[in-house]
Amino acid sequence: MLAACGGLGLGSEGPPTPNQTRAQATARYAQLLRSGTPALQIAVENDGTATIALREVIRDGVESFVSSDGVVLKTRRGFLVGTAGLGADMTGSDVSQSLALVARRSSGTAERFHTFLNGENEAVTRSYVCIVAVRGGRSIQVGTRAGALKPVATTLVEEDCRSLDQSFTNLYWLGAGSGEVLQSRQWAGDLTGPLVMRRVIE
Repeated sequence: MLAACGGLGLGSEGPPTPNQTRAQATARYAQLLRSGTPALQIAVENDGTATIALREVIRDGVESFVSSDGVVLKTRRGFLVGTAGLGADMTGSDVSQSLALVARRSSGTAERFHTFLNGENEAVTRSYVCIVAVRGGRSIQVGTRAGALKPVATTLVEEDCRSLDQSFTNLYWLGAGSGEVLQSRQWAGDLTGPLVMRRVIE
């Protein structure tokens, strides 16, 4: 089956059909699942849908995670910096100032930039001023590969961002020892809204 899926769309005169694209994504996902690559639990807050995304590649410090239906999320040290397949996608981001504050568990002001595709498939870049605040220790439940839930001590950091006509709040739960973003709630744009992402641990 995987061999058949891998050949879909090759040698045809036009682009792959939606069914072929989905089949290719499913085959790719199955290969990643067998490899034991790191995984993220993903939930779309606005509609309640949930899935598992698997890490496909790391390039220049950006991790690309893909779901079984081909949606791609890109993260840098746990910060969402790009999406594909959600609609009105985030094609790029500069989150360096916010990341630096959150990683240090420090309060302060940061500026971030997002580039989105609009209805005409044009890239539009927006800037936001963000207030970062440390909210203190929290214990959360993190899923394991075995399917169990494990309590983990974290520090919660809040990021409240605004532009002239948009606003959103991101939340980051950092591992008490490692400082890794184990869980987060991050805005993915007006169309998608917030995504809740949680690392799957060993």
